[in-house]
Amino acid sequence: MSHSFEYLPEIAIADAAFVARGSSLAELFTAAALATTGIMVELEDIRQTAERQISLDADSREDLLYQWLSELLYIKDVEYLVFRGFDLAVAEDSGRCRLSGTAFGERIDQQRHRLGQDVKAVTYHLFEIKQDSGEFTARVVLDI
Repeated sequence: MSHSFEYLPEIAIADAAFVARGSSLAELFTAAALATTGIMVELEDIRQTAERQISLDADSREDLLYQWLSELLYIKDVEYLVFRGFDLAVAEDSGRCRLSGTAFGERIDQQRHRLGQDVKAVTYHLFEIKQDSGEFTARVVLDI
């Protein structure tokens, strides 16, 4: 797998930003999920003891990525679950984009997890997905 991410500290003061990369859309969406979660909690602290099936449908890659990250934030806010393992499939067909898969993680444990900043929302500020020479890149700004 060749998904990765890097944080962009100079984008905005009240936000967190990153660029995620992957050789497929599934790897890109995984890298973006890891980058988002990594702002909130140290990834290596998250055990993969719970799993969640997630299916989403959107009009574009960008809308699907936005929905995906927003869904992860919603699950974190409502059920206190954070994830660090993903088995995803992302498909484009007839003008629609679909994501289906499983996220693996656990409930937030304030005694054990090293917590960072709480992410409130995904924004559309500077939001984009690009594809170049077989690699997908996404830039995402999060409201913290």
